[in-house]
Amino acid sequence: MKDWFESAPLVENAAVEIAFLLRTDFYYGPDGHQDITGKKLIAPLSLPEFPRVVASQATTREAEHHTDELIRYYADIIRYAQQYSRNIEQVRHYFWLRLYLSTPSGHFDVAFPYYDTLAEIAPLLLTLINPPTSGEVLWDRDQCWELDMIAHDGMLYVREWDPDGADHPWDPDAGAVNALGKLPLQALEASSKAALERARRIVAALSDALGVDLWSARPPEDMDFQRLMLPVQASGRASS
Repeated sequence: MKDWFESAPLVENAAVEIAFLLRTDFYYGPDGHQDITGKKLIAPLSLPEFPRVVASQATTREAEHHTDELIRYYADIIRYAQQYSRNIEQVRHYFWLRLYLSTPSGHFDVAFPYYDTLAEIAPLLLTLINPPTSGEVLWDRDQCWELDMIAHDGMLYVREWDPDGADHPWDPDAGAVNALGKLPLQALEASSKAALERARRIVAALSDALGVDLWSARPPEDMDFQRLMLPVQASGRASS
């Protein structure tokens, strides 16, 4: 049992969700940081029109009955990649997913900023669907972000924090805590299963329509966009 368990408040209505990250423009300029942040060489992207809580994201629940709009959106991106001869490393961020564990009110909100594909997301959700009775569920750390998820007495104890943001750098427990709580494991099983199933159905529909799966795992570096023959019409903004 960790010392921080005692200060973890009960969070009863948290749920798992997966979102497709959306962008309003396609950058086709040089790879230099200054050029990218300047955003001078960009082409517009038409976002899907179905209702979303966050304009720059489409959750699986929001998107599951609107895959046709997602197909058009991603078809435009692929057409721009073809038009401007971009390779997969230059555009793979347009196909990123994002995993969230949060409450509707937002008072408890854990993001997974380095989990961009279903291959990276699914192992955690599969563990939450069949959780251990006790012990570590997930520990991960990367670039000012650390996440502890531990099962104990029917609860999932969660701490998301910045271990490098400590007031006292010599104290490893003094970092800036972004989210802290204990969540009933049984409730997380249902939402994890539902979110993963929805994501897999949507990705299957996108892959079937576009002829390539860019969401399940990181695409190979030698992937050639020019070989793709898109069977759908884009919004009309992208042209060959």
